[in-house]
Amino acid sequence: MKEIKTKLIILPGWGGTSETWADFVEIAKADFDIHVINLPCFGDEPCPDSIWGVEDYAKFVKNKLEKLKAESQKPIAILGHSFGGQVASYLVANNPELVNKLILSGPAVFRPKKKLRRIIIGVIAKIGKWLFRLPILEKADVEIEKIFHRVTRSQDYANTSGIKRDIFTKVIREDLTEVVKKIKTPTLIIWGTKDTYVPVKDAYKLNKIIPNSKLEIIKNGKHGLHIQQPEVLLKKIKHFEQSA
Repeated sequence: MKEIKTKLIILPGWGGTSETWADFVEIAKADFDIHVINLPCFGDEPCPDSIWGVEDYAKFVKNKLEKLKAESQKPIAILGHSFGGQVASYLVANNPELVNKLILSGPAVFRPKKKLRRIIIGVIAKIGKWLFRLPILEKADVEIEKIFHRVTRSQDYANTSGIKRDIFTKVIREDLTEVVKKIKTPTLIIWGTKDTYVPVKDAYKLNKIIPNSKLEIIKNGKHGLHIQQPEVLLKKIKHFEQSA
């Protein structure tokens, strides 16, 4: 009898697409029936006409999942990375019947209420172009801009414009602390010790909040484990999927 593969649904992080997950998909397809959902504004999905929040993105994914469930009776696991993890968390917390297991890789579920970072991002957005035109910085503008982005973690903001920037500004203010408390689905939380985008301390906090969750900390792992350590990520997911 042919083994039934679990359908692994992947929600990429902000800026991620099926292409950025291609290498991981290539090594994982032997074990899973994989489907990468490009979120609106990325890949082949256009931006919406209005300023979406996490709930809107979750509804978009829900519609996709309902169609996939109708087409197949395979068990479904959803893997959300970074912003995709934020969406996946909201989706599963409010629609537990849709998936069998939840996997979160460096999910951006906790959004600090402190305004300092937002102020810094706003200042850079307003004076950045003028600042980097100064004669003293003219030759070093590219490297200096990279440093600013690294310090403020604002590169995603700087790389957006129009409604996409408005959406980004909205979702980074949506803290899901109360939402994730409702998650009852078996959950695997995976984090890299060197994640500079979402602090590893959030991993332990999330593990305490979500009942029936398992935490895996990847030594020297950065934010994009699917790119930097795809074999390790896959191994952890396979072990979790095979567990009860």
